[in-house]
Amino acid sequence: MLARLAALAAGRAAGALQQQGRTFAAAASQQIKLPDAPLSLSGTTESLATLVWQVACKEGQLEKVQDELQQVAAAFHEHPELARVAVDPFMPVKSKANLFNTLLADSTASEITKRLFVSLAEENALAATLKIAEAYDTLMLAHKKEVHCTIVTSEPLDKLERVELRKEAAKFVEPGFKLVMQEKVDKKLLGGFILEFEDRLVDMSVAKKLEEFNNLVFKLEGDLRG
Repeated sequence: MLARLAALAAGRAAGALQQQGRTFAAAASQQIKLPDAPLSLSGTTESLATLVWQVACKEGQLEKVQDELQQVAAAFHEHPELARVAVDPFMPVKSKANLFNTLLADSTASEITKRLFVSLAEENALAATLKIAEAYDTLMLAHKKEVHCTIVTSEPLDKLERVELRKEAAKFVEPGFKLVMQEKVDKKLLGGFILEFEDRLVDMSVAKKLEEFNNLVFKLEGDLRG
């Protein structure tokens, strides 16, 4: 279903570039040369996000479309009734399309975003919204050559600690990429730190070490009893 939607949604978005009614596949291969995506993502939802990214890049609206996708994703989280509409199998597809068309008609959203969500509604694929937004964010990080990391500590960092932990986090960043850090305090860590990346977690907290120690003691006690 999403594979067919990819051609439909991107075809509609491509109409904003040249002529309404061309399919995306035809536009991409013949009339319109779309930019290459910064990252190859697998999966039908991810492929759709990639097509949206390419059209947004062509239109010079990468950040605008990202912001709009994030706003819709946030609305899904903040308004459960909206999420229920998205996945409700008993609500007619036409009603879903009319609803989202009405919601976006008078907004300042880009034509790319408007057509995407109307197409998702028409194809009864609104449930893919969050994954599309996440995949688009991943593409934007790769495009900007940024790696985001949250440093979690039990107490606020001082200047020296911040410098040292940045060096530690930088070890996990490929050359040519920029490390973007934010800080978070969690007193349950007791000490040490946690580095939270998009695709990995490095736990060097005291709480983690205590957990590992307790697990080792428990195992040794079990071995002695056995």
